[in-house]
Amino acid sequence: MGAPKPPSFARMDVPPSRVFVMREGALHAEGVDLRALAEATGTPTWVYSARAVDAAYDAVDDAMRAASGGDHVIAYAIKANGNLALLRRLGARGCGADIVSGGELARVLRARIDPAKVVFSGVGKTRDELAAALSAGIKAIHVESASELRALAEVARDRGVVADFAFRVNPDVDAKTHPYIATGLHDTKFGLELDAARDLLAGVSSEPALRLIGVACHIGSQLETSAPLREAVAILARFGLELETAGFPLTHLDVGGGWPMEYGCEDAAFPGAEAFGAAIAGGLADAGAEARLTSAGGDWTLFTEPGRSLVGAAGLLLSRVVYVKDQGTKRFVIVDGAMSELIRPALYEAYHAVTPVVPREGKARVVDVVGPVCESGDFLALGRALPPVDEGDLVAVLGAGAYGREMSSAYNARPPAAEVLVDGDAWRVVRRRATPADLWALEEH
Repeated sequence: MGAPKPPSFARMDVPPSRVFVMREGALHAEGVDLRALAEATGTPTWVYSARAVDAAYDAVDDAMRAASGGDHVIAYAIKANGNLALLRRLGARGCGADIVSGGELARVLRARIDPAKVVFSGVGKTRDELAAALSAGIKAIHVESASELRALAEVARDRGVVADFAFRVNPDVDAKTHPYIATGLHDTKFGLELDAARDLLAGVSSEPALRLIGVACHIGSQLETSAPLREAVAILARFGLELETAGFPLTHLDVGGGWPMEYGCEDAAFPGAEAFGAAIAGGLADAGAEARLTSAGGDWTLFTEPGRSLVGAAGLLLSRVVYVKDQGTKRFVIVDGAMSELIRPALYEAYHAVTPVVPREGKARVVDVVGPVCESGDFLALGRALPPVDEGDLVAVLGAGAYGREMSSAYNARPPAAEVLVDGDAWRVVRRRATPADLWALEEH
């Protein structure tokens, strides 16, 4: 028998992609050979596909249009990836933003995203952050506690303005996802219990500096089925109708995120975006709230907050093999990318497909793909079957466009990696590689 064929994207552990494809024996990002990118920019480097971002946005946009009958806002959760080039591309498509800090607010304003399409979530907003959001004129601040509501009222009174806000409520719906990314159960730090929100209504009515204009929820990321989303939307919409009956006319209903992406390790394929759109429509129907949508003559604009589903599959981490080391019963493939670039495997035991840029023929061997950081937990893949790789070979860590650069660090004094955006046959650096001097630039006086 001949040697095994090089791995293909049909393998179960490597998710299919229309933009990261093998061509003429080498992995390409759209029309760009990753070998040429590595030669020009060095490694490790983040590589993003513009066309993959566009396609992911279009899928969610179509699903939301079907759910809403037309009028809706996709408020991209920029914590997934806040690169300005990606934000500007999404903003040009009409995308809004879901932010969780003052720094993210500054970033979306820098990217020229319409503040009227920005919502501010998070459990620990400071008074300075609340003031900045009010000054920017964003759509709504999503209030998640009684203490935050009091702080918002104080800030608004001090500034002589009325603060538009929404209650982020906790519907206690089990998203059936990883506990670290489940956010809609009673024992999470996020949101308000429904009864706790109800208890705040009298104070809102008597406070002229506050205007309740919406309700929001987010039950978690990487939803494996659409059923929990339908249940949560129904609870949310019923609460919205209840608020309107109590004298609080609403302008938006934010159903949160949770739109999934495939990493390659799933037992079964996720439902498509259309299934989640149908779940949102179904939840609204279950609550009898369809008539409140703007498309039906009502006042509610539907918001959703996808993050990883827009950018996750659009990015990879390009890295080079430094050494191959056999020790004990293990083979370690030591690459120049590390947990300082991509901490998700160490933090969540998250799976990322790893593939050679130029696959060699030969028998696959189980290896640990590790980085040079001085931690035993510094790994990108454990117990992974890879074809032969040698020192100097390039490998691509796939599905890394979300929560890669945002969670990266300069641990071990490793300067942040460069970032590249590919669009067809063209590419450009959208964040230069940092230098060691950048690491101490804020320390010297």
